[in-house]
Amino acid sequence: MSMDDRTTPRSRGQAQIILAVSPADGLVAVPVGEQYPWANTALQLTPGFERRPDGTYALRDVDTAEPILRALADTARRHRVHLFGGPRTYLGDYAAALADGLPGQWTVKVEVYSHPVWQEDLVPLLWDAGELIDCVEHIRIPYAAQLTNGAGIELLLTERPGSTDQYLLGSFASATFDDNYADPHAPTSIVLPSDAAHAAGLVTGTFLPAYEQAVHERLLAAVEAVHGRLEELHTAWTAIQHSGRYSDGTRLDPATLGHTQQQYLEEGSVEWRRLRPHAAALLSRVRLVAGAEDSASLDRLHQLLHPDVAEPSWPAAPSSRPALQASTAEILRRWRTGAPALLRQAHATRPVGPASTVRPALPTAGAAAPALPGDRVGRTPRSR
Repeated sequence: MSMDDRTTPRSRGQAQIILAVSPADGLVAVPVGEQYPWANTALQLTPGFERRPDGTYALRDVDTAEPILRALADTARRHRVHLFGGPRTYLGDYAAALADGLPGQWTVKVEVYSHPVWQEDLVPLLWDAGELIDCVEHIRIPYAAQLTNGAGIELLLTERPGSTDQYLLGSFASATFDDNYADPHAPTSIVLPSDAAHAAGLVTGTFLPAYEQAVHERLLAAVEAVHGRLEELHTAWTAIQHSGRYSDGTRLDPATLGHTQQQYLEEGSVEWRRLRPHAAALLSRVRLVAGAEDSASLDRLHQLLHPDVAEPSWPAAPSSRPALQASTAEILRRWRTGAPALLRQAHATRPVGPASTVRPALPTAGAAAPALPGDRVGRTPRSR
């Protein structure tokens, strides 16, 4: 991943301390940069700053901030650390206020990517088709907040690069998927204003409905794709049984019929393991709204997708193959019987799109930031 250096305030290898005002914790300091241990050292040597579990430091008594900040500036200079700050509220406080305005219960966790390469870990996890993934790939993101609702939705919130009062919010993908990069179903991250109440209205009315749509469409596409492959396998195997010939017309030796059946069931088992988590997730989204016509089929699918005992898996010892083949054949038969009901309901119960209106912006009370020392006070650094 290459970073955009156009907005870098200093060279990539430096140590930096980002200072932000926190209504809850006074003044928050975030050590970052390729030489971030130097920034840690400067903060540890400055009385008044307390290290927190997430890697940030807090100066809680802002009334005594001025002499402490002067001391920090002197210590930072000796350790070749640059200080940066500005009027923006600390990201963790904004994230908490945003979460309070969202439906349900949300937890907030701030993550600091002190070394520039650490943010690369986010790339394969993010599920985004908008500005957020582009920024994470190419622009320095020193920290971010993760918002989780305990029901499978995980969001990432960052300060918007190049802006002093806007934020970016996007999503992580469901745990059932591991190939999220450039996924065609990915939702688009949203730009949020500094007013957390207004931002919560935008997320609730626009982003979350779009996210739910994207999840549904991705699950549906995944289930349809694997179901199609299972149908192709079944059709091919049935044709071989009836004709006594392979698909290329070659006559089948009756002695190899058992081996051919084993190949079919092994391939079907592989596809079933790929299908099962996606089908279970899709079923959970449509089962509660299904009509009487399909409810019995969906109940049987639920039993199939959530068995009481673990299913055997290939490869198997020769002595256990007959039982395994019978079990696999029965699983595939039950799936093929119930799948049309699931796909029919999934198509009929697609989530509605984003709301056309959102809550209006509400006035907020601004907090005055303590003056930061030196001539390097300005915009938070955005690139290496």
